[in-house]
Amino acid sequence: MPLKNRGLLKWLPAHFMPKHRAILKKLEIEQNYQYKPLIDEYEMLEYENRIHYAMEFASIVKVKVWREGFFHDFKGRVNRLDGFSKKIYIETDHGYIQKIVFDEIVRVEAEE
Repeated sequence: MPLKNRGLLKWLPAHFMPKHRAILKKLEIEQNYQYKPLIDEYEMLEYENRIHYAMEFASIVKVKVWREGFFHDFKGRVNRLDGFSKKIYIETDHGYIQKIVFDEIVRVEAEE
């Protein structure tokens, strides 16, 4: 009779407590946390100009965003620009629309 290996199932009881899992998840988030870089007014003005240029000529724009300690990259066309609430709406290649607040923007690159 062959030995029946339970695989990862045998290690599952080590994580049986919900508090233990929550602490491990929190620890992982804290280890990977990144601080938001400081952006001065001139850089933000340059980013706004690139966004306006990309919107006017319907070119693709790459936006790097900092949200809750992590960086996210979005690539697509600027669908709408809301100056009142300081948001831009980017339509990605998959057809989704992402809302991005100006304060979250870290870098903007416009493709020709």
